Amino acid sequence: MLKKEIESKKQIKFDKSFIIPEDYEYNNVLIKNISDLKVKGELNYQSSIKGLQVQAIILATIEAIDARDGSIIVLENQEFEWDDEYFFENVNDDQHNLILGEEFSILDYAIDQILLNIPMNLTNNYGKISLVGKNFKLMTEEEYEQEQENEIDPRWDKLNDFKFKK
Repeated sequence: MLKKEIESKKQIKFDKSFIIPEDYEYNNVLIKNISDLKVKGELNYQSSIKGLQVQAIILATIEAIDARDGSIIVLENQEFEWDDEYFFENVNDDQHNLILGEEFSILDYAIDQILLNIPMNLTNNYGKISLVGKNFKLMTEEEYEQEQENEIDPRWDKLNDFKFKK
């Protein structure tokens, strides 16, 4: 979408499906393919700050390499919330998203949002902990705190060595 079109319309609602070219560069070594990409939301241009606010939902299927074992995993119907601001003019800090050029590509910026929301070490079994070792147990934070409260300070054990006369 061209900058002039965005500036003239001010508010643009969209509901688009995209076909991503097979040779698309994702700039993430773990991502093999993104398919079934659907983006639904709206663009709001704010002329006072020359900024573009995007509020949308991104749905996609992601084919990636598991960071632990190198197998291919497919994450179907992943949903990402896209709520961000972009600026056509240079802003003198690193906290603003700049639109390079005169065109805002919903496809490219939606893919960027997906990539920003994917963990660096993407794995299919991220919630599983490998239980290896002896004399330990997996505890919740509350169980750990309760155990710490009930633990006796080892300095008190020296009192057992004293024999008191009656």
